[in-house]
Amino acid sequence: MTQKRKNVVSDMGTGKGKTETINFDEIGITNDFMFGTVFRDKEKCKELLQRILQIKLIEIEVVEPQKSMKTTFIGKGIRIDIYAKDSAGNVYDIEMQTTEETDLHLRTRYYHSEMDGYQIRAGQKYFNLKQSVVIFICTFDPFADDRSIYTFETTCKENKELVLADKRQTYFVNINGNREGISEDTTKLLDYFKTGQPTDSYTENIQNQVKIIREDDDWRENYMTIEMKMDQKYEQGRKEGVKIGRSEGMKLERE
Repeated sequence: MTQKRKNVVSDMGTGKGKTETINFDEIGITNDFMFGTVFRDKEKCKELLQRILQIKLIEIEVVEPQKSMKTTFIGKGIRIDIYAKDSAGNVYDIEMQTTEETDLHLRTRYYHSEMDGYQIRAGQKYFNLKQSVVIFICTFDPFADDRSIYTFETTCKENKELVLADKRQTYFVNINGNREGISEDTTKLLDYFKTGQPTDSYTENIQNQVKIIREDDDWRENYMTIEMKMDQKYEQGRKEGVKIGRSEGMKLERE
């Protein structure tokens, strides 16, 4: 029996000697850091886009995995898992989403605006803006309608057949959704995301890459560094919340 390798991360900046054990054998493709690492390979990313969007792409370029994008000095900025561009200049943001959030639909609006601003800053005129596609791959059903893929674009309220050609499309992929009307290759991809079990050569190739990455010491170190920073931010936020709560409580007592 193969013994599972684990890494121990101690005292994650909390001052409390917190110790966490990371079992890297449990990290799969739906982990956003693993997802961003695997799909920075342009051929894997190209096939992913083709299966989800049901289109044919000649060639794509993964501009940068885990890319930070900030169009102004005062803007909030975003960090996206995969930012890709095809040979026609159309841009794609692909996100792995494992946590249910009530503002997910608003996040897509912000992502689109940042991507558009990035294109404009790169020298594009408004009329030259290319397609902007945001894809959220979710491990939950964001709209509770049991669909595998939800596609959104801007339409006229009075006449649904009128589509505003603003070159924006948003896709929510629900890996647990009903597969009716979904192509076989897309079904195999979503089933793999759901179960972690490959069923064709493409998903087998992805899973093999996941196994290789799990054993990479540099990747493990980077992963643990990110985990520590996230824990530090969480702890900082928790302390600030407690401080604010106490301040408000003392204020109420004085009143």
